[in-house]
Amino acid sequence: MNKMAKGAIATGLGVILLVGGGGTLATWNLAQNASMGKVVTGDLNLVPSTTTSGQGQWTNAAGTKIDIASYKVVPGDVLTYTQDLTVTFTGDLMAAKLAVTGAGVNNGFDPATVSVSATTLTKGTQILPGTVLLPADSGTVRASTTFTFNTSTAGRSDVGANYDFNGVGYSLVQQAPVSANQS
Repeated sequence: MNKMAKGAIATGLGVILLVGGGGTLATWNLAQNASMGKVVTGDLNLVPSTTTSGQGQWTNAAGTKIDIASYKVVPGDVLTYTQDLTVTFTGDLMAAKLAVTGAGVNNGFDPATVSVSATTLTKGTQILPGTVLLPADSGTVRASTTFTFNTSTAGRSDVGANYDFNGVGYSLVQQAPVSANQS
């Protein structure tokens, strides 16, 4: 091989090493802290009222207060449970849905014999438009859930049936914020 070819190969290898090896062919870089600040998390909490006026109360279809432990339901009966709940919502995009829990088949609530209504929420005298709550709803809300014992019960079916209301409660589940980046 002649000297010219050897020189060209050596020069080519040198250029490849400089470019591929992060040499100094105008590939500057720099890193700085952005000083983005700090963020604090919000809060979501649900506490049943323990005050005498806010404790859970059962009423029947006539609006009469009842003792659920001794009350005997009949087909067509409607029982409503009303409970004050203290809810806390802190967060710029906080939204949470209140739902009834424990009102399923495992606790004796067969949809063929009893139906559970959607919970109605009030704050003061204002009926809230749904069960999704926002930070402005923080404080005391009153939840009312109705249990309707179907009139279509055939013959003597469900005579002596047990419905376990001890497992019924409320849950509060955060709803994920809608991202501006979603399309």
